Amino acid sequence: MSLVTQCPQCALLFQVPADKVAQAQGQVGCEQCAHVFEAQAFAIHAPDVPLQADAFLAAPRVDVEALLRRKDVTSEPLPPSAAPVAMRDSSAPVAVSPSLSADAEASLLPKSHLHSAPTLALEAPADQWLHRSLALVLVVGLCLQALVFFRNELAARLPASQPILSALCMPANCDLKPLRRWNGIVIDGSSLVRGDAGYTLNVTLRNSVEVPLAMTAMEMTLTDDQDRPLLRRVLSPSDLGAPDVLAAGQAWQRALKVEFNSTDADIAGYRLVSFYP
Repeated sequence: MSLVTQCPQCALLFQVPADKVAQAQGQVGCEQCAHVFEAQAFAIHAPDVPLQADAFLAAPRVDVEALLRRKDVTSEPLPPSAAPVAMRDSSAPVAVSPSLSADAEASLLPKSHLHSAPTLALEAPADQWLHRSLALVLVVGLCLQALVFFRNELAARLPASQPILSALCMPANCDLKPLRRWNGIVIDGSSLVRGDAGYTLNVTLRNSVEVPLAMTAMEMTLTDDQDRPLLRRVLSPSDLGAPDVLAAGQAWQRALKVEFNSTDADIAGYRLVSFYP
């Protein structure tokens, strides 16, 4: 009595004597892939007919499990009238036989399906161009806004750009002004000298940065011996007789006559502050 079994790994069919299977406690080894498995679990019930080993080795290998999983379909083409349709609702897919031609498949598809695909294909590039155009407009707008906001800085650093900046300022209702830096104009030196006709204030202002700056105003405060203010006055660039703009590194000095009406007060000191009003 022999047992015909199949290797579960390589699908080789071979015949094993029943007594040898009993001696091996039901375990057999495949001669082709050396896989060890239980012979009875993968036995094939067939008549006890002697099998030729050479015939099995020479025969083509067949994957029985793949054949069991396969779904057979008819190879004969079906007429278009016999093609099965799952549902008549346009929102549901239509079941079409694989053997139908492309024209027959197109005739079974709903009209909404036939027209929706080209429409989507045309709308995608249009939306993409719209988004790109909006992004470009936003970038250009931000650049123009930056030019208007930093116009004085650009005009001071790039004098050749002043005509372009002036043209951009006309629609925005703005104008170009000399650049201001609160710490740019410094008091380089000062002194208060008493004379027969009153007091003389000597002051030197200097532009300490590398770009031209607008001239600052100056606050002068005269104090007594207890540092109490006796006279405070704000002097604009026109009062000082100073230019409107100081070039980079330029120094400007001036001697100012200070008249004090009260003869009782004794001026002991002074304070000077350079600032932009």
